[in-house]
Amino acid sequence: MLIPNSFCEEDHIITKYIAEFVNTLTNVTYLYYAYKGIQANSNRHDAILRNLPYLGLAGVGILSALFHATCKDWTQWGDDTSMLIATSTVLHRVFTYDKSLKYTVVSGSSLFVFMVAFIAWHCLTDETLMHPVLFGIEIAFVGLKTRSIINLRVADVAVQKQVKKLVTYGGVIFVSGFILWNIDNAFCSSLTDAKRSIGMPWSFILELHGWWHILTGIGAYIFIALVEYLTSEEAGQALGQSFAWPVGLILWGARTGRADVGDGKRGVELGDGGVLNGNGNTHAQGKVGVLETIYERKKSAYGNMDNLILPSIRPYNTASVPIQATSSRHSLAVSIPSSEVLSISVSSYHHGGDPCTIAVNS
Repeated sequence: MLIPNSFCEEDHIITKYIAEFVNTLTNVTYLYYAYKGIQANSNRHDAILRNLPYLGLAGVGILSALFHATCKDWTQWGDDTSMLIATSTVLHRVFTYDKSLKYTVVSGSSLFVFMVAFIAWHCLTDETLMHPVLFGIEIAFVGLKTRSIINLRVADVAVQKQVKKLVTYGGVIFVSGFILWNIDNAFCSSLTDAKRSIGMPWSFILELHGWWHILTGIGAYIFIALVEYLTSEEAGQALGQSFAWPVGLILWGARTGRADVGDGKRGVELGDGGVLNGNGNTHAQGKVGVLETIYERKKSAYGNMDNLILPSIRPYNTASVPIQATSSRHSLAVSIPSSEVLSISVSSYHHGGDPCTIAVNS
């Protein structure tokens, strides 16, 4: 059975094979972030458990795309229930991460049986009330438990600030998508007139349900990745670069700063996120720590005051490029291009005098 005019996007305006073209295409957002999450765990010993929520996110993308491409009632069931399944994987993770294997398996099996029974009942009765109620209950439990985990496992004030910033931005992004979807429903007639007036392809921008897919895909990824971090051995450590965009943009923004080097025995750190320290009384100043976006946990360089370091960075999809650096006996100015940093290599020089150690920490 075909569901007529199920969303504001007009059916089959691009091709007869796809009912809602934009609403179908934008589901690639879920698949992209599922892939990025799974890719980040490729070398981890517990990758299977870590990847379950990402597989759930991929399921949302596939089943939602199938529904919007066909607009049939049986594909809508898949679209509805995929969100419950994906949220259930996160729910299971936050309540079992610190439990025994037996508890994890038993609770996971019980949750699976319950979800299968509920989904069967939902599809057979075609009910529309309990599905969103259960989804809301799952989200509430995940949110409350995540909050307690943050307080329990993240003691460092700076790291806790980063984590809470991600929670805030993730929530705002997700809710923004929900608002756009409701605008799409409430003002469909006006939006349709505007889209017809503008014409394709610019009218695609006004397909607000498509923006729901994009924004909820980003928001869901942020929460899933954050839950993974909080329930792993990395909890409490400084957030690294394994997260996909826009996490780096949210946390660090621009990547510039200045490092001053003087004589002394004890390294110090100053400024918001200073990261250069070591023998030589080094400190970093700037809006963002100079090398805070480095992928590796730690690298060190050895040099002297005359010609301290000559670093380079490797942005995504490019070869190594040099950081602009000028140095004198007592100072080193560093400017990092505004790009995502994968790695950093440091060349050191010894021309006599007391060596100075620079520790670079992500």
